[in-house]
Amino acid sequence: MSRIHDRDPLYNFLRPYVCRSFKRAYRKIEFRGDFPRDGAVIFAPNHANALMDALAVLTLSAGPTVFVARADIFKKRPTRDILTFLKILPINRIRDGVDSLKENDAITMKCIDCLRDKVPFCILPEGTHRTQHSLLPLRKGIARIAFGTYEEVKDEMPVYIVPVGLEYEDFYRYRSTLLVNTGRPIVLQDFMREHSDLDQQQQMRQLLLLLEERMKETIVYIPSGKDYAARWENANMELSKALPDDLSARQERLREESGKELSRKERRRAMHLRKWRVRKGISLQSLVYRRSVWRVIGNILLLILGLPLFIASAVLILPGLLTVSVFRRKLRDPAFRNSLRFVAYTIINPVVLFPICVGLAFVVPWWACLAAYVLSFFATILFYDWANGVSNTVSDIRLLASPPKEEQ
Repeated sequence: MSRIHDRDPLYNFLRPYVCRSFKRAYRKIEFRGDFPRDGAVIFAPNHANALMDALAVLTLSAGPTVFVARADIFKKRPTRDILTFLKILPINRIRDGVDSLKENDAITMKCIDCLRDKVPFCILPEGTHRTQHSLLPLRKGIARIAFGTYEEVKDEMPVYIVPVGLEYEDFYRYRSTLLVNTGRPIVLQDFMREHSDLDQQQQMRQLLLLLEERMKETIVYIPSGKDYAARWENANMELSKALPDDLSARQERLREESGKELSRKERRRAMHLRKWRVRKGISLQSLVYRRSVWRVIGNILLLILGLPLFIASAVLILPGLLTVSVFRRKLRDPAFRNSLRFVAYTIINPVVLFPICVGLAFVVPWWACLAAYVLSFFATILFYDWANGVSNTVSDIRLLASPPKEEQ
């Protein structure tokens, strides 16, 4: 009987394409840090952007990676087959019913089997996503899998839990920036020796506390609460005073500034500024980058010159655009927008466009159809960079026309 982590030629063939497509979904993506490869590796990323979080880990790892996802999306046979092909296992949550949790024992054994064969495994320990620079309480699932793996292998090979910080410049914008920050791994053998005097429940609590601490080190962590928005706004304003080119340096600066306690006056000023820019339709990026009048004029000229390419790109990705337009209205959670766009442009657009190009090859030169099909894989870059450029330029013009009162 085949196992989910067994070698699959088709999966291995498609995986590089998916990873390259994921990188094209961002204007800039930076990987910082590394992870051990001499044992069982459990990736533990923060969960901020739906499917894109898992794709970031898949791109980070050097080979096939097994994931878990909530069990309710496995109900329909076609979806279940696709998810299984993608090496994703179902895991039940308490909201799925207490009785369904018994099924997790079999899934846990499959995860342990995968780790025993040194195939990387990823679980999002928060259990659900949230578009904030923060963390939700960690669930016990990752601890159960880690302890189970340790019981299986003991000292035969090390068991690592690797925290991964995913830092998105914008949670909703396609072609934004992303920093993938690999943190300090927890070596389970060392952890068990240090906490051998505790019972398993106490060990589990201590492991989750340690993992939470290490995950916080990999992201800009702002505690949820009434100060969250003020801290994030204030940190970005401070960042604008000396903007580093490097994403890692930006993260360090944002982490330092957001970690400071704000006085009542500073909090009130930050929230006033936030309300003002939202009312004026000015993005946070405009406040951070502070483009000059001449820079804005230059951007306008570039947008005018790039308009024909934008139109051509829109034609080439039309199947994907229509898909996004139709299904976006049905999304209750805006965090799924980029996941929808990725699926539309990586899978749906090439599949639908292929027979169209084949049909057109009978009436126009075949090489033109082939060129159009190849260019369609890069058209999303031109389309979204131009569209984002328009959005940014409009926001910059509004800021230049009406700067914050304290700067007038």
